[in-house]
Amino acid sequence: MDVATITLTISMMGIIILFGALVSWRKTVTPSSKKLVMSLVINIAVPFIILNGVFNTPITDDVLQLIFLVFVISLGFNSTAIVLSILIARLLGFQPTTAKKLSLLSAIGNTGFIAIPLCAAVFGPIGGLLAAIFDAGLDVVLFTLGVAILQSGHQRFTMKSLTALINMPLIAIVVGLTFAVSGLQAPLLLQELSAMLAGLAAPLAMLYIGLLLPPFFKEQKTFFYRSIGFPLTMRLLIFPMTTILIVGFLPIDLFLKQFLVIVTAMPTFLVAPVIYGSYTDFEDEAAITTISSTLLSLLTIPLVSSFASFWFT
Repeated sequence: MDVATITLTISMMGIIILFGALVSWRKTVTPSSKKLVMSLVINIAVPFIILNGVFNTPITDDVLQLIFLVFVISLGFNSTAIVLSILIARLLGFQPTTAKKLSLLSAIGNTGFIAIPLCAAVFGPIGGLLAAIFDAGLDVVLFTLGVAILQSGHQRFTMKSLTALINMPLIAIVVGLTFAVSGLQAPLLLQELSAMLAGLAAPLAMLYIGLLLPPFFKEQKTFFYRSIGFPLTMRLLIFPMTTILIVGFLPIDLFLKQFLVIVTAMPTFLVAPVIYGSYTDFEDEAAITTISSTLLSLLTIPLVSSFASFWFT
């Protein structure tokens, strides 16, 4: 694993987060402005990373098998991580309700907002494509098993919750793979447009995270709550380290091993406050966990990558 490339990429992302924080500190950034930046990332930049990955990756039978394998792994990993988080939290003495609230913060990572641009930067177009596939599997788990766990005692889970699965990144996956499987050549204009807009994802995503920081300081909010150590440790260290130990013994390609380490080392998913605000009274804690884990991941991702590089040799 090219630890130097990962460290350099993470360092640049950290600097961009700082730029976003400086802008937000000097200028009042309204909630609508933040939503606009997030919308640009989710609805424009990330979909075009996916399309760029499809257009620049020869879709052979081996690649299609890899796509299917990554999707299945995502379903299995994220489902297992949620269940294990609940079990471990209960063993550590957390009440059942608290264990459920902590489970998604511990198990579900930011595989869309951060992992897609990071994997594209580290592994090339195929990395961005596979990260999007992994994120699609994560979304299925989040909006089925995840929401079903959180909704107990609050809003009941309905089929309407599944509408969140229909989003622009998923549409981009379907469109891109349709072109690939059919053998049709995408128009040159679309290919060039995809390459150009794909470059927006990482900077915009990091700027958005930076915009979230100053309000916490201005409103004198704390980055700590009593049980925050559990989701941070599980999400940033336990799950990625466990992944390294397990995939190290599996007879799979080194590239896939390295890819799985990166996507499982992501911080807590960015829309956690939205999900928790809809189904629990844990919204503030979810926001604190998301921001704290994102900042800490700037250190833990290179650390985990270094350990993986040593373990896989």
